[in-house]
Order: sequence, then structure tokens, then C-alpha cells
Amino acid sequence: MGDTGVELGGPETESYSLILWTENSSLVNKDTISLIGPELAEAGSRSIAFGRIVILSIEGFTEENTFRRCREMEQMRFLLDLKGFMIRAVPQFQREWSRVSRDAISRGFSLGVLGSSLMRLFRELDYVTGSEIIFITENEDAIRKIRSLTGDTARIIAAMNKMAEEMSFDCSECEYRDVCDEAEDLRRMRDACVGNAARR
Repeated sequence: MGDTGVELGGPETESYSLILWTENSSLVNKDTISLIGPELAEAGSRSIAFGRIVILSIEGFTEENTFRRCREMEQMRFLLDLKGFMIRAVPQFQREWSRVSRDAISRGFSLGVLGSSLMRLFRELDYVTGSEIIFITENEDAIRKIRSLTGDTARIIAAMNKMAEEMSFDCSECEYRDVCDEAEDLRRMRDACVGNAARR
């Protein structure tokens, strides 16, 4: 691992990355960064489980723009330009693998620095009105628990991705049919996609 100080969410450990958004700004602890587990400098290993949950307050989302904006928010992490920090790969949906160099950690790089930089990027999006970030470095069990708590949300996002990417609207064959049946907003988004596809 060369100059690597800490590897976050590598392939041999648990990793979880999720962006949640709401139009109810009271649900977001604006400009708050929380950490469950040790900071990078106190990590007891060079490879640790890693979770990152971003909670955004947003405005102006419609059936037509939600997927595009969701993708835009997901891509913000790749705009990070922090010396000694590198996103290695995102091989699977809702995973993130990154590395922080020893030199960066010795110069004070922390998850607080990472979180603040992410928040600055999200502020550039005119539809984001506030952000909160939760990092989890405690252990693999903590990551698994967080993943199980947000499983329904993850399925909604996966259904939205499938709908937009595949442009397939055969609901009888879709593994996310139960999600759309329960999520009114997702049904409206699907109907908007069907209408757009028909006009092409």
C-alpha cells in the first residue's frame, strides 16, 4: 500500500455510501459533521470499514429532474481535490473505497476536512439548501447495521436508477415492482419517463 496511511472501505472490509435528500429542511442538521468511531489518526489499522451518509435538504425536485439531480449529487465526490486523498474505486452500488496518505494524516487530514470539502461542493448546487454528513469508522458491524436501517431507501434509489438507465417500463417483470407500488413519487417519475419515451 506504499504511502497509504489508512484505506477506507477497501474490498476486504465493509463499505457503505449513501446520499439521502428531503425537502423538509428541519430533518437536516445543517452544516453538521458527525463521526461514529475513531478519527483517521486514531485508526487502529491501515484498512478500516467505512461508511458515509450525506443528508441534504433540497428544493425544486420534480419527476422530470430527480434522476438527473440524483446522479449529479452522486458525482460530487469525484470532484474532491484534496492532497493525499484518493477515491480508489466504486465497484458496487453504494460502496466507496478510498485511501488517505500517511503524509496527509500527519499534516492533519481528517474526516472533518473531508466532510467540510464535500459540503462546499454540495453548496455549489443551487437546489441544495443544507447538508449534514455522518461518517462511520467504528467497525464492520456498525456498517452492516446502518445498511440494514437504510435498506428501503437503497431499494428506492436502485429502482429509480433502473427505470432511468434501462428505460424499461414492463412493471410485471421488474424486481422493484413492490417499491414502485408503495412509493407514489416513484410511480409519478415512472409515468413521466414513459411519457418522455413516447414523445421521442
